[in-house]
This record gives sequence, C-alpha cells and structure tokens, in this order.
Amino acid sequence: MPRLAYQLADLTIWRGKDAIKFLNGLSTNKIDQLPENKVISTAVLTEKAKILDVLHIFNLNNMIISIGNSNNSEQLFSFINKKILLQDIQLQNISSLNSVDIVYGDLPVDSSNSVQSNNGITTVNIDGKYTFEIYSVSNDVDFEHMPENVFKQWRIDNLIPWHGHEISINKNPYQCGLQSYVHENKGCYTGQEILTRMRSRNKGIYELKQVKNNEVDEKHITTKGANLSLALIRS
Repeated sequence: MPRLAYQLADLTIWRGKDAIKFLNGLSTNKIDQLPENKVISTAVLTEKAKILDVLHIFNLNNMIISIGNSNNSEQLFSFINKKILLQDIQLQNISSLNSVDIVYGDLPVDSSNSVQSNNGITTVNIDGKYTFEIYSVSNDVDFEHMPENVFKQWRIDNLIPWHGHEISINKNPYQCGLQSYVHENKGCYTGQEILTRMRSRNKGIYELKQVKNNEVDEKHITTKGANLSLALIRS
C-alpha cells in the first residue's frame, strides 16, 4: 500500500490520574472511556469554536498517546497549559524519538479505529480510511515513500479533509467536514455552545464534496486536483 512520510506528526504521551478526564473536557468527541487498543478522533477548540488541533487519541499499554499536527502544537499546548492548573497531568512530547508514516489504500475492513503493535511498529487506524504507522527513529526499516501529490489525489478521491487545506484555525468542525468528530450528546467542552447552536439552527454548516474544477467558484476549492477537487459547500 502507498505510504507518505508524515513530517508534521506531533506525538504526546499524557500521564496522571486526571489525564482522561481532562482530555474529555477539552474534546468535541466523547473520550470518558478509552479502551485499550482503540483510537478516538476529536478536535480541541478555542472559545469561538475554531480548531486548535485535531487529535487522534489512543490507549496503548496503559499509556494515553495523542497524534496531532506540529503546526498547531504551540497554540494548542499554550491553551492546554492554561487549563491544567492543579490537576494531575504530565505531558511528554515524543515526536523527536519516532517516525510517523501515513499508509493508505485498501485497508482491512475489520481494522477501523484499532491500534496494533507488531515488530516495533504501532499501527493506528483512522476511521477505516488510513493508518498512522509509528516506529522509533532508530528502527532499521527501509520503506518506500510516495510523493505528497499522490496522497493528495487519494484524499480527493476519498473525501479526506486535511490540515492546511480543509482544516484550519479559521474553521470549526462543522465547516471543514469533521462532523463525525463531534459527539452530539457530549457534556461541556470549550466551544460547545456555538456548535450546538449551529446544529440546532442548521446554520453555517458546510459539506465536504468532490467537485469538477469548473463546477464551483474557485474560492470554495480547498484541495485542487488536475480535474477533480475538494470543496466546502454550504449545506
């Protein structure tokens, strides 16, 4: 299967007895329980419900680990550090110790949102669509990596929103195709009131669509391909 070196991966270990409770309080998705070897994808928002980062959080060997995007990490962890206060939470960034690849294509149908470790490689499946493969920088592997434009075309073909394209600090989850990362019955989190109001009024919500390049105004296109592109269209 094709593979992309994900240079912008941000890996963090969350420790302390309050870690899961704290993450649940930040997250648009429900993570009050995090079963072993399962991944939950979520967003962390500002008070105005704009996306600070998308996190893929999983429990591996009783360690809570998140995969984020390093372009967002400074703002995200500045926001988090203001919220921690006296809670029992310790954060350790392990990005420099690990390589992360994105593997995509025809994945096993029964592996959706699973986490597996074999031969020094941890495979984190995201929604049954692609996986992150995490391995030590000292691991003696020789993978063939495809160029980024191949991954971009695959994203267009499979309606996958991505950082710097559909996902940005200027949007909330309902504006960039991340509705599935918002749990509609979850308790309080930063930005919840705005998303609840949008949902109840069905106002300001966008749908991620695959379009022909000449079908929509250029301003709506978020990832441009040769003939087909991704666009965010108001519902």
